[in-house]
Amino acid sequence: MDYKIHITSYGECWDEIARTYYGDEKLMIILLKENPEYRNYEKLPANIKIKVPVLEEKTLTEDKLPIWKRQ
Repeated sequence: MDYKIHITSYGECWDEIARTYYGDEKLMIILLKENPEYRNYEKLPANIKIKVPVLEEKTLTEDKLPIWKRQ
């Protein structure tokens, strides 16, 4: 699996990062599974390197997109 690295800013939240990369805050579970050492943080400290899995196209199906991004 390919990964991107996200360097956190002070106070960032998991759902915010998931929304940025995947367009859906509910997919933060993927980030938590890949970064178990940080999952107890509700708000992340600065300069943490978070692994962000690059998802295949089929993972981001229309039914998982926010309503405003659906066609």
